[in-house]
Amino acid sequence: MGSITTPTSLPRKPFAWRRGTRSMTALAVAALALTACSSGGGGAESEPDPQASYSQDQVVSALNSVEVDGQKLSAEPMDEDNADSQMEDLEQVIEQATIEPAQCKDLVKEALDTSSGHAEDIVVATPSEGQYAVTVMPMGSGDEAVEHARTANQQNEDCREFTMELMGSKIEASIEPRDLDLDKATEATMMNMTMDMDGQSNTMTQASAVVGNTFVVVSGQGGSSGTASPTSETPDVEAILQESVTKISEQ
Repeated sequence: MGSITTPTSLPRKPFAWRRGTRSMTALAVAALALTACSSGGGGAESEPDPQASYSQDQVVSALNSVEVDGQKLSAEPMDEDNADSQMEDLEQVIEQATIEPAQCKDLVKEALDTSSGHAEDIVVATPSEGQYAVTVMPMGSGDEAVEHARTANQQNEDCREFTMELMGSKIEASIEPRDLDLDKATEATMMNMTMDMDGQSNTMTQASAVVGNTFVVVSGQGGSSGTASPTSETPDVEAILQESVTKISEQ
């Protein structure tokens, strides 16, 4: 399963557990998307330093210097209490959901377990406009970051299509993954995910990569059908990811 690990796409405010079926289902889908299928990640066009280590402060500084399509990012560390609360909410939602194939659920839970120890280190960056977010998780070493990425990428072909049922609602999802070749990064992957629920189809694009000891993720909301106000086009997450890893590597 793909290039994304669970905490990196969490919302910045705690999830309210009693908001109803649609909110809980959306959160469960987010967790599944974070481990979306991929073939294991592309190499780097310009070889990065695998021993490079970046602190949370350096990541914040790097992301605050990112500008893509005229939009600058604003970055800050994720609040530790909020991160822990959101991890707990994700674990509860996934535990209650029925996911087929069943192995997809197991892999999501594994990704949650391996990520929980770094939730307090996450940095979140968003643009002034646009439907995407950049999240970065500094880890103990470059080897740990690579292992984390490869664990997230191990999902087999069966999970390119899956279903999830939660509180009477059913979602059918399909994933189209591909490897990326980025400068200054390794384990680079990207996936497009389509989710159908109650006659509405939504798309999401996510891309991730490793630079030094950090795991970097860009999440972009795509189009939506079946609503009166469809969302805008999916942002260029590959370009945003490239600029983000470049700025981190310059620290």
